[in-house]
Amino acid sequence: MVIFRVGFLLALMMAACAPARLDRMPIKAESPAERRDDLTRAFEGENDEHAARNLGLWLSTAPPEGTTVNGIAVRFHTGENGIYSRDHFDRLEPALRYDVDGLPHHQGPGIGVPMVGYRANRHREPREQWYSDKLITRAVTAVALPSRTQDGQRSVEIRLYDRHKTESISVAGRRQTLAWDFSVPWAAQFEKSRPLNEIGFFSAFRWKAPRPAGFILTEDYDPRRTPVICIHGLFSTSLVWAELTNEIWADPALRQRYQVWHYLYPTNTPALYSSMILRRQLEELRKSLDPDGNDPAMKRAVIVSHSLGGLLAKSLVVKPADAFWDAFFTRPINSLNLSAYERQTMEDAFFWKPCPYVDRVIFCSVPFRGSTWAKSWVGKLGTHLIVEENRFQRFFHSVERKNPGLIRPEYRSLAEKKIASVATLSPEDRSTEVFGSLPLTPGTASHVIAGAHDLVVPPSSTRIPGAESFIKVPSGHGSFDDPKAIAEIRRILALPPAR
Repeated sequence: MVIFRVGFLLALMMAACAPARLDRMPIKAESPAERRDDLTRAFEGENDEHAARNLGLWLSTAPPEGTTVNGIAVRFHTGENGIYSRDHFDRLEPALRYDVDGLPHHQGPGIGVPMVGYRANRHREPREQWYSDKLITRAVTAVALPSRTQDGQRSVEIRLYDRHKTESISVAGRRQTLAWDFSVPWAAQFEKSRPLNEIGFFSAFRWKAPRPAGFILTEDYDPRRTPVICIHGLFSTSLVWAELTNEIWADPALRQRYQVWHYLYPTNTPALYSSMILRRQLEELRKSLDPDGNDPAMKRAVIVSHSLGGLLAKSLVVKPADAFWDAFFTRPINSLNLSAYERQTMEDAFFWKPCPYVDRVIFCSVPFRGSTWAKSWVGKLGTHLIVEENRFQRFFHSVERKNPGLIRPEYRSLAEKKIASVATLSPEDRSTEVFGSLPLTPGTASHVIAGAHDLVVPPSSTRIPGAESFIKVPSGHGSFDDPKAIAEIRRILALPPAR
């Protein structure tokens, strides 16, 4: 049993590993004449395998604006919503150069050639603060549209379509689907995301997390499509959503309806604290992307959550009133000696309002009634090893010093010693009891997925009153990644809005 539990702890650690990588594929050599002829045919509107391949390879050489090939003048579209300008990316590569290892490789036929656009994140645009830290990759489909200049010279316009925003285009009066490959750009992003591993298991044992909590938009923001916000669990990172994201993008109906966002946070602090940060950052994100509040995308959202992340997700759709405050403290907030900052923080942490724009929440292996694992020797070891952020401790120490006797005896640890996320997941913890008892706001749809062989959170602890659906999948604690769970999530996403 001891060996099993240690092995299980190591399994949690491995859950944060980057799930995909790219294998470079050999490309059949052609003579210069063959390459030139195939590229010319691509510029003339041909879209067979050889023409498309050579168009992609030619674009990867970063040809300058104004190039002429075989008497054909080449120009690039200057860019607009759904079409990238040539200088938007640092480089382009054809997706056909790679195969994906660790994820299903989803791709589809159509006109144009699927490309990977690479852009170093130098925060050249305000929205890039919400994209991947260092490198942004995008699924691009390059299309060559032949034409003639005013003086009759043959010409071609190259358009670099954002494949997430454009499914088809009109060519010669006929609507045609664009070729696509979302898996290669996605795996390219994950290959550059390996430092995120540290934020999962190992960051829990550091004073300062390698990366602060925040959202990661996996594609360019689209004001029309509904966000699917994925929130990971304990000892984990947003890397765990690789396969679900890949599957959503592979479904034409879902990718036209949704955009996928990930939320990343250090998992050493209690859910009550992390959920406060989540709510603040979600409001900041909404105001940044949609300052006028007019975007259809911001009218509703779907949350997919796992384990500890499910408690953060639930905080978005409940109204706690005095429930948490009365559990922690002995006196009402209005009677306390607090600075303006302390009062605002306490109100944000304990008296928040539900988010009216969250439409559905999918809870995967969420410990609504706690986890007996949290109070086992493995959980106690985790609590002992986890390093709590100093800010969290200092804040309550300052409040208690100015208001002696404020904190109830069972929560003296808020001001005196560390209180970690693992400890607060115990079924005997009062905050867990409160979280479990709060009803969801009316109109919010909920769905539950549980692992039939979960030794961390038993299915009985995952149930939530009023859920529209409840299924068990043949998995352990990582229920969200089971094929049956992914199929269930796709089924739920295909449902009409809850309100």
